[in-house]
Formats: sequence, structure tokens, C-alpha cells
Amino acid sequence: MIPSRVWVISDIHIDYQENFDRLLEFAARRHHSDALIVAGDATDRLDRLEALFRELTEQFLHVLFVPGNHELWVRRSGHDDSLKKFHAIKALCRETGVKMEPLLMGQYQKVWLVPLLSWYDDKDQPEHSLYVEKDYAEDRTDEMWGDFIHARWPADLAQPLARLFADQNEGFLQREFQHPVISFSHFLPRQDLIFHKPLADAMALARKFDPLPEFNFSRVAGSYRIEEQLRRLGSRLHVYGHQHRNRQRHIEGVTYLSHCMGYPKERQRGHVPADAIEPLCVWRDDTGFTI
Repeated sequence: MIPSRVWVISDIHIDYQENFDRLLEFAARRHHSDALIVAGDATDRLDRLEALFRELTEQFLHVLFVPGNHELWVRRSGHDDSLKKFHAIKALCRETGVKMEPLLMGQYQKVWLVPLLSWYDDKDQPEHSLYVEKDYAEDRTDEMWGDFIHARWPADLAQPLARLFADQNEGFLQREFQHPVISFSHFLPRQDLIFHKPLADAMALARKFDPLPEFNFSRVAGSYRIEEQLRRLGSRLHVYGHQHRNRQRHIEGVTYLSHCMGYPKERQRGHVPADAIEPLCVWRDDTGFTI
């Protein structure tokens, strides 16, 4: 009997037909007892997202999803603002059977799959922000970051967006999870995950080799609110995306995994490994965790 498995991937960007085709090709290979986690940034087009969901739910027992920043862009959507589009995405998930709530997976061994809705805290929220100042360049992130152009939020939305989304996780954070937890978010939960070296070393290299010094990714990377929530869950594994840099780190009892498909040109240049074109298996109900 084929064991149940949990597969993960993020940043699939299916507006690139190559990405869409390779993901559907993978999905067609005997996954009817498996779960697939898609940790955001599939497309900003709702019709394309619906096509993806309907294809994946035909092939997997369970499909789980959290939106990334691209999903909440309002261009090409017909929605007045990104909050309305978020609610439309939730309705689409319900209609197609895609899950945005915790799921217990497995027959022999069991694991909880827990989505964490999220956004990033910019530098004006220092308690939760992942911000690192670049002291060697003028910051032009406001002019360069797509969310500041393509996302649109209600004018009367007073709270930080990161808190708005984090608050929506509170309902199931009160629950007790009696089995190991795999949590997932689109955005990064910790500052140290941004860099492949310790911060001081990373900044020293950046001063010499930063290809885009005027853009500061740390402003839009994520939020420590995610870290606080995954620690409350007792997560063994946390899956995230957004940066298009694939990494695996073990920090204070939690494994942090980024497995992003990314853009075709990133795979061609080696910024994203070529094997990230397919989801990664992180758990099986006959052997448990695989990473």
C-alpha cells in the first residue's frame, strides 16, 4: 500500500506556462492519498488560480494554500481593493475544496498541517519587523516594490496588515494539537532566514556585491508575528516562501524550509535549484518526517 505523503512548494508563478505544466505533470503521478501544500504566490489572476485548484484537487487527496503578496494584487482582478480579493480567494478555496484551515493527515502516523495567514511588517513596526538598514545605499524600495503599486487596501484599514492577517489565525491557535505540526506561511518568520550567512558577514558582502543596493528586501520580507505563532503551535517544521532562495535551517527545535519553484530565469541562472521545479516530500505516514 502506498503511504500517505505531504509535499510542499511555494512561489510557483503559474503565469509562466512552463511552471504550470511541470506542476501538473508532477500532480498526475499517483498522489491520490497525498497532501500538497502551496505556500503562496501562484498568480494574481483568479481564473488562473481556479484552474490550478481544480487540477490539483483532482490529483491530490488534500490541497492546502495560503495567499502570497501576488494573489492580493488587484490588477486584472476587477476587485476594488485587496481585502475584497482576499475574501474572493477564500470563497474560491471553499468552492474548489482547497483548505485554508488545519488538517490532520495520516493513517499510521499522524501530523497536523496548519496554515498561517501572514503579511510583512515594515520598518514602522520595529517590534515585529525583519528590517535591516542598508547603510551604504539610498532606499528606493517604495518606488520599486510591486505591492506598493498593484495592491490596494481600504483607506480606513487602521491596523498593520501583518496584524490583520495574524489575528485571523488566533481561532485555531487556541487548540491543542496532539500530533506533530507542520505549519506554513508565505512570508518569512525570522530575520536570520533572509541571509545565508550571519548578519554581520552578510552585510559586509552586500556592501561589496549587492546587485540592487537601492532595494531593501528586509522591509517586505515577513514578520516576527509568524514566528510567535508557530512557536505557540509547537511546530516541528515550518514551510515558507517569498524570497525565491531555497534554504533549510534548524533553529531551536524547529526546521525552517523554503522550497520555491521561482521564475524560469532564476532556475536557469542557478538562483533557485533546478530540482525545485517539483514539490518536495517532507513527511510520510510510514516513516514520519523526511527532512
